[in-house]
Amino acid sequence: MEAVAKHDFSATADDELSFRKTQILKILNMEDDSNWYRAELDGKEGLIPSNYIEMKNHDWYYGRITRADAEKLLSNKHEGAFLIRISESSPGDFSLSVKCPDGVQHFKVLRDAQSKFFLWVVKFNSLNELLLVQALYDFVPQESGELDFRRGDVITVTDRSDENWWNGEIGNRKGIFPATYVTPYHS
Repeated sequence: MEAVAKHDFSATADDELSFRKTQILKILNMEDDSNWYRAELDGKEGLIPSNYIEMKNHDWYYGRITRADAEKLLSNKHEGAFLIRISESSPGDFSLSVKCPDGVQHFKVLRDAQSKFFLWVVKFNSLNELLLVQALYDFVPQESGELDFRRGDVITVTDRSDENWWNGEIGNRKGIFPATYVTPYHS
């Protein structure tokens, strides 16, 4: 998850992480201590005061829920619907739960030595990059149900089950769009 710094913070101990107001921090662990979160900034890790940041909220992030609860939440959703949750078996890590034709499948979100997130071969700097894309071109719908957007718009992908046309949303607008019109979003 990502958070925005509300204030400057200067580390006073070796295990703390300094940051400036408005910087984006990657939150690695919120579970051990509600007052101090483990975070990363510019490749450095450390503890930060939780009251100095504001979490970026996302509809797809459910935090600490069980695998069974994820299955219940996704059971009445469309194929391709997903959520990210804190891993039950590996606290501090994340799991991706996806509605598939034969039920709900769960994937451990892995991290490499540079703290990039990945599921398979493609790696992402953050969970946001795993789910967000940015428009390369303007798209003007030709049919109802298509999502219009302008070059540079950031789209949350909600379904990639068709390789050519993905489902997504911008704010409260939803629809399908051509997958070739977007690229992974790098914040």
